[in-house]
Amino acid sequence: MFLKVRSKEKNNFKNISMKLKSLLLILSSTLMFFTHAQILKRKHANGIMYQPLSASINLEKSYSGEGGILIDSVLSNSTSEKGGIKKGDILVEINGIRIMDEKTFLSTPLTELKEGDEIEYKIWRNNKYISTKTISKARPRNSIEGIIYEYGEIKTSFGYLRTLLSKPSKSKGKLPAILFIQGNLCESVIELNEGDPYEQFCNKMSLQGFAVMRIDKPGAGESEGKITRCKEMTFQQELEQYQTGITALLNDVSIDSKNVFLFGHSLGGIITPILASKNPVIKGAMVYGTLSSNYGSYYPEIVYRSLLMNGYGEAQSLQYKNYLKEITTDLFEGNKSPQQIISTKPQYESLLRQVLGWNEKDNTILYRSLVFNRELNEVNPRLYWEKVNCPVLSIYGTSDFEAIDKEYATAMINWINPKFSSKSTSIILPDTDHAFARVGTMEEGVKIKRSEKYREIMRTNFNQSLIQNVSDWISTL
Repeated sequence: MFLKVRSKEKNNFKNISMKLKSLLLILSSTLMFFTHAQILKRKHANGIMYQPLSASINLEKSYSGEGGILIDSVLSNSTSEKGGIKKGDILVEINGIRIMDEKTFLSTPLTELKEGDEIEYKIWRNNKYISTKTISKARPRNSIEGIIYEYGEIKTSFGYLRTLLSKPSKSKGKLPAILFIQGNLCESVIELNEGDPYEQFCNKMSLQGFAVMRIDKPGAGESEGKITRCKEMTFQQELEQYQTGITALLNDVSIDSKNVFLFGHSLGGIITPILASKNPVIKGAMVYGTLSSNYGSYYPEIVYRSLLMNGYGEAQSLQYKNYLKEITTDLFEGNKSPQQIISTKPQYESLLRQVLGWNEKDNTILYRSLVFNRELNEVNPRLYWEKVNCPVLSIYGTSDFEAIDKEYATAMINWINPKFSSKSTSIILPDTDHAFARVGTMEEGVKIKRSEKYREIMRTNFNQSLIQNVSDWISTL
């Protein structure tokens, strides 16, 4: 039934939608080694630190050319070092492409350069232009003592996807393994900085003695194929990605095939029970901060909670929850397009754009295709948890705004096969948010997440007890 909107409320749509837009930004920060020759090549990296040119630098260097950057330092054993680049040079061109600013490095064709490609640098040094050629080297991994990294790939029906397997360097014999299943967003989970919560989790678990596999989605990192962007994937293709990852681990001679585990974060916690129910070989399934209902019900509930925490009254918050529920029902179950919804209910356009992140050009909702969201919406998590053929560990952080509630984390254990109930459990991590960071209470965490200092908090406040709890639970199986 259409919810009638009074004129005063109608005028408030845009204002509340703008305030809820920050919620979307919060949620977004979350949300096979076969015996064939490697198809994927590592991406090129220059290995330089630099700064923009200024009038004083140009005067000092007697440089009057167009564009260019000043080289501050050159990484050892990098492409630029091999090419003869030195501190104090002005880098003018790469492969004939004029370097105007940092954006040049982030644009094609320079972003398409791969390890092994020929690189030609043009620099300004000692009042003259110099050209030098070399062969590109790949971006080095962060070096963590006690861990070795193996780059690989898996072949799916829609392309080759980059994998990274981190292993304890001093291990002997076959290793227990964890397939890490990330959340909704499409960024690389392989090319991460050392403080990223996913990077920290995978590295810390490897230091506990596990091989941990990550997989980049299409269009992320070095993955290539018929699908060039993660936004174009269906949910079934995402399931295929991780199923292929399981097969890869089972076929890896360094992995103990009787000790393969799944760890799903956020949306990955929906994928985890589906895979665990179809793969009896999985020894244990772990989830953190996952969903308790289908997607069309989950998001309106999150918005409702956000409004309450931001001082809106119960009645108004509930009303907007109902508006969004009507929209998601039309989108995901009624198969209506955003344009069709707007044509009959124009007041919903601001909610579609600013709260559900509708991108008209890509026709995406919450960063993913409508097909993906509709397939995901059909998943009833409980039906899959009931079919899981292994013990389960459910983890909830009390400041995890993106997960619904701790009651779901504990209720899940009651859904699984009684055969595995004695070894299944739920763990509550106090003051811990969706990114595994200690942030204080839920209310404090929401405020911190909207602040400029949150990135630093994610890096420094990783909750180490997550790693200990996961390791301890696995040791009981």
